[in-house]
Amino acid sequence: MDEIELELVGLLEEAAAKVGVERRAAVLEALASAVSKALALRPDELVILILTRDRTLLEFGYPSELAEGGINKFPLSVPSLAGRVAQTARSLLTNAAHDEPHLDFYERIRIKEGRPRQIQKLLAVGVKGSDGKVRAVIEVSRRGDARVKAGPDFRPEDQQCLERLAATAAPALAAALEWTA
Repeated sequence: MDEIELELVGLLEEAAAKVGVERRAAVLEALASAVSKALALRPDELVILILTRDRTLLEFGYPSELAEGGINKFPLSVPSLAGRVAQTARSLLTNAAHDEPHLDFYERIRIKEGRPRQIQKLLAVGVKGSDGKVRAVIEVSRRGDARVKAGPDFRPEDQQCLERLAATAAPALAAALEWTA
């Protein structure tokens, strides 16, 4: 286990002491902090989406600007990269995300203090419940006006790192969201 995974475990243990909505927020924040640090992300380059209990919708859990917004859910039936991960249970790495069919509506929403920027590169992994089904999707991106301005390409090592962090966080996220098999 590397340093960031150990840090995540510590943050998740602190989050476990909380209850209800505070626990959910603390777990999502812990996961977001570790992922952002591991992949050197800017504030608008990470979202965590959670499948609804009936597994027909993805809803934003993080960041709060999207989770609390008016349009914070979308059906799995629309073309989206996160939806593809949720349905196939396979991680996705593309350094040409702008060329892939995806929901670009959310790219136009201001996150933190920055202006909205286009997703150019994307890495998405599923967070699985104890039943092996994807229950959430962590989606990280590199954003910019052009692919070359968006930062470094994602590599297979980045995908492996994100998959490890997702697996580490899965039990805490399951408890916070009260997932059942």
